[in-house]
Amino acid sequence: MSSPDPFMKLKTNASGTFYPKNPKALREMLDSFASGPVPTLPGRPAGLLLPHAGYAYSGEVAVLGYRSLTKPPATVAVIGPSHSVAFAGTAIFSDEAVETPLGDILVDVEAARWLLEAHPGLRVHPPAFAREHSVEVHFPLIRHFLPGTQVIPLVTGQGGAKVADPLARALAKVAATRDLLVVASSDLCHYPAYDVAVQADREFLEAILTGDEDAVEKTDRALMEKGWEEFHCTHCGHEPLLALMGFAKLMGAAKRKMLMYRNSGDTTGERDRVVGYAAVAFCK
Repeated sequence: MSSPDPFMKLKTNASGTFYPKNPKALREMLDSFASGPVPTLPGRPAGLLLPHAGYAYSGEVAVLGYRSLTKPPATVAVIGPSHSVAFAGTAIFSDEAVETPLGDILVDVEAARWLLEAHPGLRVHPPAFAREHSVEVHFPLIRHFLPGTQVIPLVTGQGGAKVADPLARALAKVAATRDLLVVASSDLCHYPAYDVAVQADREFLEAILTGDEDAVEKTDRALMEKGWEEFHCTHCGHEPLLALMGFAKLMGAAKRKMLMYRNSGDTTGERDRVVGYAAVAFCK
């Protein structure tokens, strides 16, 4: 197979900031995250909730999610929220490959272009990817831990269930044709003190583990109403999480397992202003 045209690649914009740009340093960092025990999943995985902060903060949590997979899926759909651009619907990258310091990853072009053509809520919108790290930070992990796996890069705009529900249904149709894993990219609470973060993240994760999107929405509102100082949000990947939960329900993935939780205070020691991270598996 010939190398993908460089103009048909999704270029990296977060290497050198969120993770090392040097391939050797990147491999060494990823290997350092892979020394601990691997949890046993309660069934065949349909999806994972994983974080997207800099690797120094959340890399070990994200890596554990990929390490928990006993068999590499054929395709991983990575859904991240837009941090810098407001838009409606979901942006998809449907060209040939994505770039990482460890080498390119092929896009599942057949699936991506079917999604683009069959579902009006998805569209090509390059600005959604131009400065977005929430999807990109997963690509080196996939390249390193799941060699040979293809990807479908997706960035959601704003709109809650109006964006998430059609995306979940579309991905379920793709999963009927290939071995698909869905990764929702989201950090948890943003910027409260350590003890508040632990409490809020525990309550929010308990809601996620029910598998009930309404429980997640209700818990989100209840936590935001507590008025904690510097508590900006319960999670940043609202639409990706709802899409994952909807997809898991459609796939009959009724078993959920928390793989790891920590926050930035655990890695930096700075506990006055932290961000939470978790790895959660949704299994059949």
